[in-house]
Amino acid sequence: MNKKWMKPVTYLLLAGVVGVAGFSAMNTQVAHADSEKGKLFSAAAELKLAKNTYVIDQKTADVNGDKKEDIVYLIGEKEKADDIYSSNMNIVVKDGKSGAYSQTDMKELGGYEGELTLVDFTGDHVADAFVKTATGGSGGIYSHVIATFENNKPAVIFGEKENEGIRYEGKFVDGFKVEGKGSHLDKPLTLDVSANQDVYVAAKLYDKAGKVQPTEDAVSVSSYPFGSLTPVDMDANGTFELVGEQRLVGMNNTDTVSRINSVWGYQGEGKWNPWEVEYSTFLKKHAGEAINTMIEK
Repeated sequence: MNKKWMKPVTYLLLAGVVGVAGFSAMNTQVAHADSEKGKLFSAAAELKLAKNTYVIDQKTADVNGDKKEDIVYLIGEKEKADDIYSSNMNIVVKDGKSGAYSQTDMKELGGYEGELTLVDFTGDHVADAFVKTATGGSGGIYSHVIATFENNKPAVIFGEKENEGIRYEGKFVDGFKVEGKGSHLDKPLTLDVSANQDVYVAAKLYDKAGKVQPTEDAVSVSSYPFGSLTPVDMDANGTFELVGEQRLVGMNNTDTVSRINSVWGYQGEGKWNPWEVEYSTFLKKHAGEAINTMIEK
């Protein structure tokens, strides 16, 4: 795969940092001795939550800045204890000093097998709560949420909007190319899709000369939200960044035109900026059974 960087970065170095950061993050995720993970949430009635509210994941760390470990719960509603899907997911913190609870105000977050990670994203040397959960769709999309609890005041600093990452919109043009624009990018982005030209010709999207064919509905290319987003301490200063991957999709859900990899840092006031962005160009690409099903034999 030929990778082109909007901002230079050494990919092997990035991979190495991911490995080291993963070890550091693991040390912050020690479960509480009387973990309620997988059980009904014991404080559901006290917090006026649904009776079928379960603890999906649980970790301990100081998240409010008082130097004492707090218990952080990822909770959600399930029909049965062994269900892997949870609805109305939320983050609840039990203050390590007072025992009082605080919770975020997330809206309609649902997903499969949610995970909770506690690391510092804001640079205040206090852990924040990072939630990852699979949406379950065929696009391989995950929902991600980051919340802070400084002074026991919950605030979501990464939500649905931020989870869209680089928002790209493009169209197929002559010469087996895609032209479009992406958010946070300073200039238009053109993609070479010639590796898939046989499929596109068979699907009558192009003729053999590479000229786009007229269709009733124009086929666009657009980005999916993050399929992967991982906390990584890029510069080993104790503050974590986010390393993400997205797919750019064309004719249908299986037609991956390109992938965008990006690194995001928190800029304060709820804003995240991409530090680095790269995209892929396929040199060879298997069409895939799902794409073939839409081609007339």
